[in-house]
Amino acid sequence: MKSFEEGTIHIIQNISFKGTQSQFQEGLEEDIASVKNDSRLFVKADKSTNFNKLDVPEYKRLLEANVTKTYRKADIKQLTKIDEEARTITKKLNIDDRVESMAMKEAFIMLKDHKENFENKPTCRLINPSKPEIGHISKQILEETNRKLVDITKVNQWKNTSSVLQWFKQLANKGGSAFICFDVVEFYPSITEALLKRALDFASEHVNISADERQAVINSKHSLLFSKGQPWEKRNPASNFDVTMGSYDGAETCELVGCYLLSQLKQIPGIEIGLYRDDGLAVLNQTPRQIEKAKKQICQVFANNNLKITVDANKKVVNFLDVTLDLNTGKFKPYSKPSTTPLYVHSQSNHPPNILRNIPTAINRRLSSVSSDHEVFNEASAPYQEALRKSGYAFKLEFNKPPQQPPSQKRKRQRNVIWFNPPYNKSVKTNIGRAFISLIERSFPVGHKLRKIFNRNTIKLSYSCMPNVKQIIDGHNKAILKIAETAQPQKNEEKTCSCRKKEDCPLNGECLVSEVVYQATVTTGDGKETYIGLTATQFKARYRNHLMSFRHEKRRNETELSKHLWQLKEANKEFNITWKILAKAKSYTNVTKHCNLCTTEKFFSICRPHMATLNKRNELVSTCRHRRKFILRYNRTCESQRL
Repeated sequence: MKSFEEGTIHIIQNISFKGTQSQFQEGLEEDIASVKNDSRLFVKADKSTNFNKLDVPEYKRLLEANVTKTYRKADIKQLTKIDEEARTITKKLNIDDRVESMAMKEAFIMLKDHKENFENKPTCRLINPSKPEIGHISKQILEETNRKLVDITKVNQWKNTSSVLQWFKQLANKGGSAFICFDVVEFYPSITEALLKRALDFASEHVNISADERQAVINSKHSLLFSKGQPWEKRNPASNFDVTMGSYDGAETCELVGCYLLSQLKQIPGIEIGLYRDDGLAVLNQTPRQIEKAKKQICQVFANNNLKITVDANKKVVNFLDVTLDLNTGKFKPYSKPSTTPLYVHSQSNHPPNILRNIPTAINRRLSSVSSDHEVFNEASAPYQEALRKSGYAFKLEFNKPPQQPPSQKRKRQRNVIWFNPPYNKSVKTNIGRAFISLIERSFPVGHKLRKIFNRNTIKLSYSCMPNVKQIIDGHNKAILKIAETAQPQKNEEKTCSCRKKEDCPLNGECLVSEVVYQATVTTGDGKETYIGLTATQFKARYRNHLMSFRHEKRRNETELSKHLWQLKEANKEFNITWKILAKAKSYTNVTKHCNLCTTEKFFSICRPHMATLNKRNELVSTCRHRRKFILRYNRTCESQRL
């Protein structure tokens, strides 16, 4: 990995590798170490494989400029209102005990390094990862609505490149026609509540949409952007309605609005037009002057819906999605942006063998599908063949004409399958898959009462991947930003102990620590017993609850520790209890979706059983108790507690 400087921007370029697997691993470790030791942020490019290095102040400046451009500060009560709307919808569906409140995920930016004059004036795409969980419900509703709507209205709402090519092949008189290619500017954030309601009204004329389904679709767009813990809402008009990039139903919403727009664009005489989300393409067999007139009509349709587009007309050759379409020859070929370099997982990387084995064939299949013939394929395949060679593959790319008809799908019988997904690592010599299946066969032999549930057909193994470079970079960026925040001077130092007599503190002046796994050691004349517990709140609050269970007999069964102490009391044995912290770990949040605190406690119980002699094994299968406060049914926290 090497970089060169362009002002405050450093472009990360990928270089080829030659050598053995051990040399590859050493080179990869050096690259990862260089990332972790760098004091700057690695910011992903918007439409290429580049990563750009930015100093923390510069990144914060760009982020703030993009946030304040279209957002304004909002009241935290808006977040409570959104959760209440989601609770009402999920309660009707009886799933409010499984759906979580909206997570306060920090917004971030991606750099558009493919734009002109990027070095002097860097432009960004603002990404808002916060989204209501009811977006899953809206996604299912819109998927079914869009499918029926396209079948009825017969509009060209393209799903992928294959559907675009199928439309292109069926065009008549290609030589006498010309393209109009257009792109909707910031389509996702430009969709207003009024536009979505008009699109739903249009869909209701053809498809049955209930009032509850309509409410779910609208409310799933009620979202806020979070930056530095502060909620932000759309500036013009002031509303929490926002179709965010990466939302669960963002693509489906764009397709619904696209169907509504296509129904208006179809009224233009002699036009053949289609949309793929924010990219549109039209063909007309008319004079250049008539095509320019049609171009103005297209612009007027989008302007009437408060949408802006960039448009080019009277084109014989266009680059659309990842293909180049040529009306002069009727051919098509692969296309990629000039700043994009093909980059594939290296053959010596730490990935499961089936993933590495399928990469070359998948590339070959994709190139064949977007190449009109053998000649076009050979002309376009050179950079991809070189990228495969640099990634350590000896595969030879060859044109395979795709089948005219998709293969018939055989009806598959649905089975309830339990998947075991261990991480794959080449340094592990044991065949985990074979050992796991052998364990199942040995534990549940033929004739066992649970054999029908646990067997080779109901339990499957599929390897997962270890953290990739992108995840390592994301972790590095979070650490750098956290260091920058903690480096700022604090007004008041945090208090670590509130005991009146410091010598009586159970943790020697650290009783106010939170999110810890602790150990209690009970010493008697016969020996000692140990107990491991956890707390997401301050240890002192948990300690008081323990003392209550020690003093009041009606609470003796609250923990295994209290049971043991009451047994000692009944036997008139003297005992002494000491406390200490074993580890600190973060509890469950709806941002991370996992609880390191519960996992750490289970680790000590399994791998250090001598440190938890009083704990029972059935505690290992208990669910995370910290997730409950984020579930909509139980989440009644006030807005002051959300900050």
